[in-house]
Amino acid sequence: MSKSMERTFLHYGVRKEDMELISQTCRDCGIDDEWLRENILRPYNDERNKQTVVEQKKLTRIIKKALNNIPL
Repeated sequence: MSKSMERTFLHYGVRKEDMELISQTCRDCGIDDEWLRENILRPYNDERNKQTVVEQKKLTRIIKKALNNIPL
């Protein structure tokens, strides 16, 4: 994982073990770090800043929206 992605994950409060799993999964699927940052981490962090806890329903919406934006 690149140093810039490591700092990004730490900024968004993702544990190191989760960070490695997410990064590897993205690489395996051909998804770049910028897409992940813009489509999942940033919206999740925005919601968490508004509400402290992001409910499962909201997280599901964030992920579904992100999946619709996967570059083909």
